Amino acid sequence: MSRDGELDERKLMILKAVIEDYIESFEPVGSRTVAKKYDMGLSSATIRNEMADLEEMGYLCQPHTSAGRVPSSKGYRVYVDKMLAPVAENPKLAGAVVSLLEGKIVEYHKLIKAAAEIISEMTQYTAIGMTKPKEQFIIKAMQIVPVDLNHVLAVVVAENNVTKSAMVKIDGEALKPDMIISLSGVLNDLFSGRPAESISIMMINEVVKLSGVSRNIVLPIIDAIIDCVKQCEHGELYTEGAANLLKFPEFDDIDKAREFIDLIQDKDALKKIAKGSDGEKTGLVVTIGGENGENGLDDYSVVSASYNIDGECIGTISVLGPTRMDYSKVISSLEYMQKMIEKKAKEEGKDNSAENKKGDSE
Repeated sequence: MSRDGELDERKLMILKAVIEDYIESFEPVGSRTVAKKYDMGLSSATIRNEMADLEEMGYLCQPHTSAGRVPSSKGYRVYVDKMLAPVAENPKLAGAVVSLLEGKIVEYHKLIKAAAEIISEMTQYTAIGMTKPKEQFIIKAMQIVPVDLNHVLAVVVAENNVTKSAMVKIDGEALKPDMIISLSGVLNDLFSGRPAESISIMMINEVVKLSGVSRNIVLPIIDAIIDCVKQCEHGELYTEGAANLLKFPEFDDIDKAREFIDLIQDKDALKKIAKGSDGEKTGLVVTIGGENGENGLDDYSVVSASYNIDGECIGTISVLGPTRMDYSKVISSLEYMQKMIEKKAKEEGKDNSAENKKGDSE
């Protein structure tokens, strides 16, 4: 061990070998395994002594007296912070991301959901996507779409391009096309660019007056609009690849599997996991085992990344897996997704700027 209390090069080398072997095999790792599989130029006895020191220092654990050793949360932390090597770009991931970003980025919640699906598929862990809740919801646009004589679809678009809709039943009056056109126009004129909380009785009276549509029709439609707004303000939660973790031998134990199923169905717990990435940061946050606090995640690791467009966080994607997850694969996948989304957003920003300049010159 070095003078400043950090692990010396030999101990780091042995710890790395133990962790990577355990990630691959899920079997306690002995000194003979390390000596045979990894060309370190060290005897089995020397490796055994070093592993004993690493256990005493809290980086390894020995589940049984006669067994080999397994990494602790402290060991994984050193591995993540100091030992991960860059991973070659995954062509399958690259192709999936290119397909995802072929069109224009419009609805952020759909982007986060689709990105979480890809990350889950590529890593074979569970991915949790969450759009960032809005402290103040600004209405960008709204539309009333006729369905039949007594039903319309109220569609609300937020300034961050999140779209919500609600079916509205109108009792007592048949809806005519000219009424719907008039009402849509007035609603857009009065509400677009305003925060949702600005909707008041006075504004509702103004809608009735300007549109010529009766209050019996206007009120349920505005109630539906407010419900859509509330959904957007809370953020959307998506869980992808929930069954992936059940394929790992850690979950062969029925009680362990039940605990995971309960966890994945607990929306409050999932939101806490998804919030593990600080929306103000563009980097990744890795929490391992006991670092996850009192969330029942002592046997799990979470890698979270925030996704930003035009400097604004649109949401997070968190990967949930056992503590022996393939950290290199998970981190590289999340980072690649970050890079490509931000690159796409910048390209769209340049295109929009060029179009605006062209329009100004004409």
